[in-house]
Amino acid sequence: MAEILDQKDKFSNAINHYAEEQRSEVEAEIAAYKKKKLEEAENQVLQECYQMIQREMAQMRARISRDEEKREMDSQRALLKRRREITEEVFQKAADKLKSFTAGTEYCSYLEKSARRMAEFFGCPGIVIFLRKEDAGYEDSIRKALGYSCEFKTDASIELGGLRGFQPDMEVSADATFDTLLQDQYEWFEKESGLNIV
Repeated sequence: MAEILDQKDKFSNAINHYAEEQRSEVEAEIAAYKKKKLEEAENQVLQECYQMIQREMAQMRARISRDEEKREMDSQRALLKRRREITEEVFQKAADKLKSFTAGTEYCSYLEKSARRMAEFFGCPGIVIFLRKEDAGYEDSIRKALGYSCEFKTDASIELGGLRGFQPDMEVSADATFDTLLQDQYEWFEKESGLNIV
């Protein structure tokens, strides 16, 4: 009977040992499964975090780019405005100096010189000379410098002074008004003033 009990104990021990091995294997599988699922979850969370960070960075870069473009445009606008102001100041000072010149004694000589140039340019009588209302007192001097008969008309578009001639038969005109001469300087001034916006 001792032998039966001994065999029974061995059998019981073998079953217990087998059950213990099975339990250890199941626990190992469960641990491996948990570890695998945890790693998958961690990887998914990391991937989602990475994508979120990339989206945030892209949005931040876009915001910074928009802000920089806006600052650049505001800066360009301010520079353009200042350039316009400087140009207007310069040309207003030039216009003021021309107005002062028309009030001086040398203005009559300038008109006579312009008339002589127009006489050479047109080369025939019948010219219509346009001038400011304020310059009507110079008509005799202009006619004398021109050297032949002409017609005088006042022109309200001539604000600064000078002459404009027109030959109706040839339909040709010549403009020596300060207004036109000054206006023609705008393009030159923009190129040569150093106020270009780059």
